[in-house]
Amino acid sequence: MSPLALVLIVIGLLIAVSRTPFLFAPERVRAYYLSLMETDGRMRSLGVLVLSLAAVMIWAAGTQTILAATIIYWLGVLMLVIAASCIILPSKMRNLATSVWRRFSTPVLRGIGLFSFVAGLAIAAYGLSL
Repeated sequence: MSPLALVLIVIGLLIAVSRTPFLFAPERVRAYYLSLMETDGRMRSLGVLVLSLAAVMIWAAGTQTILAATIIYWLGVLMLVIAASCIILPSKMRNLATSVWRRFSTPVLRGIGLFSFVAGLAIAAYGLSL
């Protein structure tokens, strides 16, 4: 199994697991996500977590030449920029993230949960097929 396949499986499962709770308790999950972003230290910690995931995505995509590798590579670069912003400018990123998360209504959060669950499983299944 290639590194790209492993990354796709892990990313797909992370997407499915982290967003599926929106189907059952969207308001509580939103409150939990907002609590993860309450302080500058927590934003920097999230930035370090995302930075490590982005580095693995870029590394794994560098070994392949298929379209999925190119997409994973550029998503990794985007995540790298977002993570660096969270580490360097935590208060501005927190304000942006909380304002975006608060705008979603309950039905939209449920839709995000359903779409993310299906998309995450599809990504993981594609990773299994590589």
